[in-house]
Amino acid sequence: MAETESIFYETETPQASRELAELRTSVDYVAPFEIIRRRVIDDWLEGRMTIDATVVIRVGAVEETEAARGIGVVNALDTALRKALMKYFPFLDSVRVTETYMHASGESTEAEVMSIKKFSDGHLNWATLAKSTNSVEAGWKSLVDGYEWRIIQETARRRRQTENPKFSRR
Repeated sequence: MAETESIFYETETPQASRELAELRTSVDYVAPFEIIRRRVIDDWLEGRMTIDATVVIRVGAVEETEAARGIGVVNALDTALRKALMKYFPFLDSVRVTETYMHASGESTEAEVMSIKKFSDGHLNWATLAKSTNSVEAGWKSLVDGYEWRIIQETARRRRQTENPKFSRR
């Protein structure tokens, strides 16, 4: 194994990513939302760089389209995705990406990129990891996974409360 590859193989996969990977292998797993399409326009406007993103998601049988402008590609995608998801999952209002880290393993522009995102909602903290040879794709996947994991956690918490109202509010 090359020295540049070692960080990818030695990095422990964050709990949220491990849990999602396990859930996704289950035959009866249904994701809380589906990404239908995303589009990013990277342009110059009045002498300044501007990034616009459009995201189309499906929740159940309903498709939702949202657009947003951001500081960078992943920020614009994050803002558009949050706007779409908040209509169905308002508890995501408190969720924020608190830290993001990207690392490329290789010597060319074709290098594999690892994206780690840390999230918090003020009570829970979690992290996700995604890899791709496309840096935007790696950042996007780690972002989507962070929101999907939080929705699953909240859905499970609410189910426990409904099934047993005396159960812990965790």
